[in-house]
Amino acid sequence: MGRTGDGDAPIRHMTARSSRAIKTGYQRFERPVYDYAAKYAPCRRGCPAGHDTAWATCMISKGRYDLALRVLREENPFPSVTGRVCHHPCEDACSRGDYDQPVAIQALERACAEYGDTDPVELAPRLHEESVGIIGAGPAGLACAYHLVRLGYPVTVYDANDTPGGILAYGIPAYRLPREVLETEIDRLRRMGVAFRCGVRIGVDLSFAQLRQSHHALFLAPGLARARQLSVPMPKDPRVESGVAFLRAARLGVARSVSGHVVVIGGGDVGIDAARSALRLGAEKVTLCCGEARTEMPAHPEEIEAARHEGVEILDRVVPARVDATRNSVNLTLLPVRAMRRDPDGTPRFDVEEGPGWQIRAARLLYAVGQEADLSFLPPSLAQGQRLRVDAWGQTSLPGVFAGGDITGAYGVAEAVGSAKRAVIGIDAWLRRLPMEGLEELVAVGDSPIVSMHAYHAYRHGERVIPSRTEVRIDEINLDYFPPAARARPREVDPEIRASGFLEVALPLSADEAREEAGRCFNCGTCNMCGNCFIFCPDSSVFQRPDWGFAIDLDHCKGCGVCVEECPRQAMSMVPESESVSEGCE
Repeated sequence: MGRTGDGDAPIRHMTARSSRAIKTGYQRFERPVYDYAAKYAPCRRGCPAGHDTAWATCMISKGRYDLALRVLREENPFPSVTGRVCHHPCEDACSRGDYDQPVAIQALERACAEYGDTDPVELAPRLHEESVGIIGAGPAGLACAYHLVRLGYPVTVYDANDTPGGILAYGIPAYRLPREVLETEIDRLRRMGVAFRCGVRIGVDLSFAQLRQSHHALFLAPGLARARQLSVPMPKDPRVESGVAFLRAARLGVARSVSGHVVVIGGGDVGIDAARSALRLGAEKVTLCCGEARTEMPAHPEEIEAARHEGVEILDRVVPARVDATRNSVNLTLLPVRAMRRDPDGTPRFDVEEGPGWQIRAARLLYAVGQEADLSFLPPSLAQGQRLRVDAWGQTSLPGVFAGGDITGAYGVAEAVGSAKRAVIGIDAWLRRLPMEGLEELVAVGDSPIVSMHAYHAYRHGERVIPSRTEVRIDEINLDYFPPAARARPREVDPEIRASGFLEVALPLSADEAREEAGRCFNCGTCNMCGNCFIFCPDSSVFQRPDWGFAIDLDHCKGCGVCVEECPRQAMSMVPESESVSEGCE
């Protein structure tokens, strides 16, 4: 045994050098990696617009609403709109919903627009000469224009209406989407360089052939502007009107006065909006009749409940068998529904009980049983019934002609944004003659149809793209760090007050409330700089990067995995030393 010093330790184990000079990483057979760039949260897969919600909520929780809004606007031109009218399927996918209650993502999205819009709007740089024409200034057309100008293209949007917005401007009532909110977002697009030509009817004022000659590529998003008729004969009477026309008149402030008993046929969102608007315009009573059971109504449940709270009566599992107009009333004969089925195109068919049915006398009848597109301006070979068939990147059978939104089956505002993003990538790749092979794997969120414009911009700039391939689920979250917490309750105007006018119903969260709600988010798969890896590392092998994130000192990391185990949100993984891993620190 060797000599000893004053203590018990052999002299050969004593040194004056720092322990950092002694490299111990050779003991490791697995290493920790920060691979969060390759991971995504379930809410992102559930968002048709493809928001990186986990990253945005991380910014909100730190009070950086400006940065959170930038994150959202990478994928969506108008978070202030979707933060109000989207049916938020992301919340259904939220992992927190399997723990206590889902994060109030829609309210947080609106909060970003309320408190984070501080960046000046600048004209997008013009990088390409090829121009793109867009038919339809609804959500799909606006989203397409936004992403194309960001890519450097000159864009002109054509619309038959006097002002842009489509269904956002003419179909969604002001109590859900105030006019000034939409006007602000459209003005932002103008300042970015989007040109609008409104009051132009394609096929009347300008032919489709002329439009193709004027632009290098086209995007078709005319929407479903024409109301579908009831299956029974209807009298030609001013008291009988489509819900679409009624909502348009109400939005423009030119709706005829309403009184007495108003009956609405149809259980979708248009029917619900028509019923709620009729109350606000003076109806003494509103009855909504639908063929579906109440639990199967196509309208979103929140809107149904809001209508009921405001006083709308709902008669489910009934359909009209006859409509007559007399001098004093519109008379409906209703029959009970025995069973319902749908055609391949989604059209509902009802089997009814035989019998005399029962009658309702109404002062006014509004019908909202679906909408259809007017595709008469297109070549007959392009349209297939009421829809346009497109490939995975939105291209129709005509080269350089793309489509999105309702006419391709992408119903809903967020869905329209998602379909436009795919078409934008298709248009850019077609105009630039870029290879499409392998592109899906680079820009898609997992194996879903959702695409990331953030990833596509990185690809176009020649930067390294780390595909989002791994979904982080709740069983991978370290729940010890997340005590149960109540979900924020967005406030609403009292039903009795709000039914008297078109004041916006939903009130925003305060900045402090939104920050607290964002703190409930698991931030699945995202590094939020909590520092657990740094704190718990027994070898002091974790160090903070100068900008964002942490890194591993592999000379001293022994691969114990404590950092990965203590990461609350699975932003790290352990991988064998033999594997080549793409780390995700950005």
